[in-house]
Amino acid sequence: MSLDKKTVLLAVALTVSPATSAQSFVTARPNPVEPYRFFGGGVVTVPLLIHAPEPEGLTIRAELVQLTSHLSAPATGEIEVPLAKRELDLAVPLPDVSRETDFELRFRARRGRDPVPQPAGRIALRVYPADLLGPVRAWAESHPLRVEDDHGAVIELFRRQRIPLAALPKPGDVTLYAGPRALQKVREGETAVLFTESDTGIPHLLIDRTSQGTTVSVEMRLLDRLATDPLAQKILVEVFQHLHEQTPPLKGVVR
Repeated sequence: MSLDKKTVLLAVALTVSPATSAQSFVTARPNPVEPYRFFGGGVVTVPLLIHAPEPEGLTIRAELVQLTSHLSAPATGEIEVPLAKRELDLAVPLPDVSRETDFELRFRARRGRDPVPQPAGRIALRVYPADLLGPVRAWAESHPLRVEDDHGAVIELFRRQRIPLAALPKPGDVTLYAGPRALQKVREGETAVLFTESDTGIPHLLIDRTSQGTTVSVEMRLLDRLATDPLAQKILVEVFQHLHEQTPPLKGVVR
């Protein structure tokens, strides 16, 4: 999954060392998601708002740094932040990763002939494998999977991810219902995943197991984020992991 040409709103707050200036060159943009989540292997564009009334002689550079438990290592070369206009989009390439990995985008500023650039802020990024839905694909290759989708967004995502889908309902298959009209088609006793969009801010994953089948009800704002949000895809993978767990019947809030 490529993130080329995707615009991602990031909050970038830059502070300048008192030895250089007390002025902030870039203000933060409101965003409720922290740390910021991306798929690896693509390019994201970061909208920046520059506050530099006297940009002459000032340079700001960004560097993507991978964080580990013991050290931090540069993941890309330096990226120069142009100061020709107040609003700009900074392209940041992200490396491929094999697992969930933490990065920081670090900024440094230098004015004129200052011998050493000053720290100018940092933002946290969390980068995920581009093929995060691989476990769902593997599951669907051995279990018949159907999708009833009001708008086709889930079906299109599964098509791009090469996740096979069954055309007709058969005994023993699993059906994923997405949208209010789709939920009206639920068949009694089948194994089903029910997506109910909720803006409450409190995600719920409810599991009801009976002798006839398992129903997983997902109550959260999820469907419109599946294509771009790694956390939404992680939740989807978790749903499929619950479908055939050999556990006693359960009914209640899991997540």
